[in-house]
Amino acid sequence: MLKTTGIHHISSVVGHAQRNVDFYASVLGLRLVKKTVNFDDKDRYHLYFGNANGSTGLTTTFPFSDGDEGFVGAGQVGVTAYAISSNAFAFWKARLAAFNIPYFEYERFGKKRIGFTDPDGLELELIEGEFDQSHSWSFDQITKEAALIGIQQAVLYSKQPEETLRVLTDILGYERRAEDEEMIRLTVNDDLGGALELNKKQRTPGKMGVGTVHHIAFKIQEEDLEAWREKIKQAGYRPTEIKNRKYFQAIYFREKGGILIELSTVGPGILIDETVEELGETLLIPPHYAEQTEEILAHLMPVEVRKISKMEHYGYRDRYEYELLQRRNEMKKAMKRLKEIEKERPLSQEEAKELADIRTQIKNSK
Repeated sequence: MLKTTGIHHISSVVGHAQRNVDFYASVLGLRLVKKTVNFDDKDRYHLYFGNANGSTGLTTTFPFSDGDEGFVGAGQVGVTAYAISSNAFAFWKARLAAFNIPYFEYERFGKKRIGFTDPDGLELELIEGEFDQSHSWSFDQITKEAALIGIQQAVLYSKQPEETLRVLTDILGYERRAEDEEMIRLTVNDDLGGALELNKKQRTPGKMGVGTVHHIAFKIQEEDLEAWREKIKQAGYRPTEIKNRKYFQAIYFREKGGILIELSTVGPGILIDETVEELGETLLIPPHYAEQTEEILAHLMPVEVRKISKMEHYGYRDRYEYELLQRRNEMKKAMKRLKEIEKERPLSQEEAKELADIRTQIKNSK
């Protein structure tokens, strides 16, 4: 019997690329395990976040600094939930507060949770779960014991909950485990990433755009790809052809509740082109864009994983604006240096000319 084995990845549309990295890598402490470009759009990043070796379900993002804003609602993945140790709740409440991130606490199906949103409006949760932490990623003040272990579950907001429930149970192999007035809990196994929650009541339809999940992917075996396509067709859906995404192969279909579902192979995995030590350090260009590498590198704004104490206002939206901002900052530093000299003594003719030139350049760059 064909059956998925849990969440492979969850992919979202976000805004500013560096802000996205700052939040997921620097604030939440996930490892940036892949820095590549969108297979279908060479002008956009596709960023992958996970644990130390990328062995858990992946959080992937498509940054669009100039994208239209969306909003979360029916027909989408509503919440991505990361497992943390029950001993880590105090740490995460303090860390979220330190970064001025509002949060709330509640309990559902016997699990404590912390809910909050990312800078683009994506809804996230930290949920207690006792799973293997040997590959957790430590960063800055986040120890392996406190770290996010990985994606544990997703909350699905369906336009037609009964139809989505039928897909989850009859096609993907999930089993109904519990329910309350608002949600149905389903599991495909007891492993990390093996759970889902599905709304029972109707919700306002969402709008795709920045701040929403684009699709959710479930794990399957490569040798079963054709059988899965046939199974989906027999159920009355129209799966795509098999798509090679380098790190996995995939097929997609949209179920009647509006949620875009991807079935992704476990292999070959993210270690086919980088070692564990090198993960996320290099911008990797998909093979079909290889001849355009120079153009891509010149266009994309730089992103880096760094330690931060607060989220910033970035002041740029693309490579051109980034480089302009860098030049302005350099000119301001030079102006400050010359003004400090001027306090001590009269500027030389060359220094006075340099200061006048800098002022002109700053004025013209506004």
